[in-house]
Amino acid sequence: MLEKYGHGGDLRTAAETFGRNAEAFLDFSSNMNPLGPPDIVGDIMRDRWKELAAYPDPAVRELRSKLSAVYGIPAEAILVGNGAAELIDLAVRVLKPGVTALARPSFSEYEEAVAKVGGRIYELPLRDANGFVLETGEVERALAVSELLFLGSPNNPTGRLMPAQVRTMLVEGAWKKPIILDEAFMDFCPDEEKLSLIKEAAALPNLMVIRSMTKFYAIPGLRLGFIVAHPDRIRAMRQLQVQWSVNTLAQHVGTAVLDDSAYAARTHAWLAEERPWMLERLAALGLIVTPSETNYVLFSLRGLGLQVKELQAEMGRRGILIRDASLFPGLDGTYARVAIRLRGHNEQLIAALQASIRLLLEKESGAAPVLGHAVKKPAGTGADIASAGLQERSPHVEASGQTAAGQRPNAASGVGQHTAVAGPSSETTEKEPALAATLMVQGTSSDAGKSLITAALCRILLQDGLKVAPFKSQNMSLNSYVTPDGKEIGRAQGMQADACRIAATTDMNPILLKPKKDMVSQVVVHGKPLRDYDARSYREKYLGEAESIVKASLGRLREAYDVVVLEGAGSPAEVNLKDRDIVNMRLAGWADAPVVLVADIDRGGVFASLVGTMDIFTAEERERVKGFIINKFRGDVSLLKPGLEWLEQRTGKPVLGVVPFLPGLELEDEDSASLDRKLASGTGLLHGKGQLAGEAAAAGTETAEEGRQPGTMPLLDIAVIRLPRLSNFTDIDPLVYERDVQVRFVSSLEELGSPDAVILPGSKNTVDDLLFLRHTGLAEALVDYAQRGGRVVGICAGYQMMGTRLLDPQLLESDLPQIEGLGLFPTETVFTSEKRTVRAVGTTRLFNANSSADVAASTIQGYEIHMGRTRFLEPVDHPFDIREEGIHGNEIEGYHPDGVISSNGKCWGTYIHGVLHNDDFRRDWLNQLRQTRGWEPLTAELRFQERREAAFDRLAEHVRNHLDMERLYEMIGSKA
Repeated sequence: MLEKYGHGGDLRTAAETFGRNAEAFLDFSSNMNPLGPPDIVGDIMRDRWKELAAYPDPAVRELRSKLSAVYGIPAEAILVGNGAAELIDLAVRVLKPGVTALARPSFSEYEEAVAKVGGRIYELPLRDANGFVLETGEVERALAVSELLFLGSPNNPTGRLMPAQVRTMLVEGAWKKPIILDEAFMDFCPDEEKLSLIKEAAALPNLMVIRSMTKFYAIPGLRLGFIVAHPDRIRAMRQLQVQWSVNTLAQHVGTAVLDDSAYAARTHAWLAEERPWMLERLAALGLIVTPSETNYVLFSLRGLGLQVKELQAEMGRRGILIRDASLFPGLDGTYARVAIRLRGHNEQLIAALQASIRLLLEKESGAAPVLGHAVKKPAGTGADIASAGLQERSPHVEASGQTAAGQRPNAASGVGQHTAVAGPSSETTEKEPALAATLMVQGTSSDAGKSLITAALCRILLQDGLKVAPFKSQNMSLNSYVTPDGKEIGRAQGMQADACRIAATTDMNPILLKPKKDMVSQVVVHGKPLRDYDARSYREKYLGEAESIVKASLGRLREAYDVVVLEGAGSPAEVNLKDRDIVNMRLAGWADAPVVLVADIDRGGVFASLVGTMDIFTAEERERVKGFIINKFRGDVSLLKPGLEWLEQRTGKPVLGVVPFLPGLELEDEDSASLDRKLASGTGLLHGKGQLAGEAAAAGTETAEEGRQPGTMPLLDIAVIRLPRLSNFTDIDPLVYERDVQVRFVSSLEELGSPDAVILPGSKNTVDDLLFLRHTGLAEALVDYAQRGGRVVGICAGYQMMGTRLLDPQLLESDLPQIEGLGLFPTETVFTSEKRTVRAVGTTRLFNANSSADVAASTIQGYEIHMGRTRFLEPVDHPFDIREEGIHGNEIEGYHPDGVISSNGKCWGTYIHGVLHNDDFRRDWLNQLRQTRGWEPLTAELRFQERREAAFDRLAEHVRNHLDMERLYEMIGSKA
């Protein structure tokens, strides 16, 4: 039993039961806010930890004063406790009731508290047939026969709020008899002020209201709650409370989070979208769903003839935890409760429930029934070849009101009577195994083109009507991508998800390694930093745990999609690494994936690399390889034909295609290493066609230098500082495709010259890269350039470097606790252990500051990834007003200023990656540079995102035309 200690969220017990690492589980058994603690919690833990050396305030005065102001009640009517559980116990101990009326079902802590004082229970039934709504007649009887009435609103586990008539009865009854009302989940209701009885509790002699701060603010590890009651009751409970019950950090956190209105708005926006979505999807599985008014859902398996314990066990084996609600008195063995989480995780829950229910029904009946209606087969010649294999694997359901997974139908209200949709259809006979088909792309080396081949295959499969997702178990990259729920993955997997036209999740790249210095990387697990490891320690101490994380993520994707296209890493023939491999052939085995091996002919030795790799493979690994792709070919393919025939004869494997080099593709590189290889092959210049000067000449197109010849458009010269630990250099990509821009990457004083503007980009190690600027003389040169009126733009780490100083008290970035910045902005940045990863939207008047007030500000969007917090040492002008973008595009209340702009308007910095991807904003900035040159402004012709989407289609068409797609589909379908 997972609820060994009476509650959900017990990851330790789950790990022992199912043999997984605790972090590998998706926990739907505990009802915490999935947005995680507010950012201020991390700041407090970092800045005030030294206060742990002193005793906490025994009267919790600051937090009580804040609660008093927020709720408009006297501080004397508030007692703060170590979570709601302590307050439930204290309230019952003070009252010592002989008979307590409890709703059935309800939170088990109520009954346990009554038992401790020797009391008896009067059951107040909540009836399934009535949607578990509390009935006034039952409440009247309970008030008549009991000495204490103990209720929850919203009720746990049903999620139902107390009707208005009952609230009125309680207010009237509280003049005569003690009533305790548990409002632990009331914060999740936007109409909290109308629904709560907190103000009445402060005034009435017998009404007590308990609130939890643990659930809404996602701080169960701190334990924090409060009770509101008449001051006489509060004094009596205070005498029974253990001294110093609420620790120092909990008191500070509680005080601070009450001011975070943006967090509350974000939570309400998330739940307003996710709750109806979840209710509808659960009902479509044939479950009997109780309408919920909070952040969890109760459902019954009665209509399917299944028991919750077997479903809980099957879900646990799949890495997903649900609550066995049969343990709540009053519910039978068919009831389960699940939390509502973020969309990506909710989709995984629905897919796993569908697969688990199907398996359990199959065990009972000996056949494999299908939930809902049969899945439509994709159209298209290639897809038809594999339809028998792929479509039998599709787990998607089309039920009344439901679309395929990942799409968003019009959400139902979810409020009213139980909703049930017909379960297994006796009319449908098509078999649907649980897991999707897989295909793995490996390469004979790094930079063989695996990422783009994977993206191309993803878009091709999508075009052919299949629901497809990318997967790379472990990626090493400094180029990051922020998922819609604010997590960090490798840029390549975010790009591949875009190719699939789906929202990226951390399951697509569960482990990201971000190099910080030689042999040391930050390990990011499911989008959040874990810790720094050197290469040996990571291999010896963490790879075993990483394996279980990888398997769990892959399993969830295979339960949610038709096809998963896996990408390997580096070379699969590294004999010194193969025994603990989690990225290449061992992963292919876990996924039962056919492998295509990609080789880069542009670097030479293509036949040797393919044959050598195959010779190093074991016999089993060679059998898994189904064909070769020769990539980046330049020239006459007929001259290559004898070699291809020899290769096929030598290895017994087919060449699936020779893919010609595709110039000017306009899709981002995975990391700065690929950028360096491009720059090494050309002149270091990138011009308005998005090609290196050398590549452009080979392709017969105009180079950057030629753009300066008479009669052609003159080019703006933009220098990008090539930092040693450059990250997220895709910030620069749109500039490369502007017709009036030349981009130069410079790494020395001699290369700097006199550009129209300088960009200081992002870095994985701000301090070390700032030292690089000093050692090369670039720091002094940039300051001199700015002081002479030059234009400097800093993005993220570049923005931090432009400030007065950088502080690193925890030595997170280097062994220097403080270092002076370039001094271009009056700012101070403190590095913290908590990384901020969010998508942001906002406005700017950076280039229309002198316009009239009625001129609309330009809109911008982007994302933040940084571990520093910047404060301003004197008043400054800010170029941007931004706010965090809500889950699934919802907006959140509360703008805040971002960045700094210098007094002359020529230098500015921001935390917003992707700011130059905003087409109108970018053109406004370039026109400002043109104005300085005395050139006429240009209109914003480049629409970068539209070009990027077109680039996916161009790539897909190019690869489709040069691959044997029929054979590739046969490879995927052969596993069916």
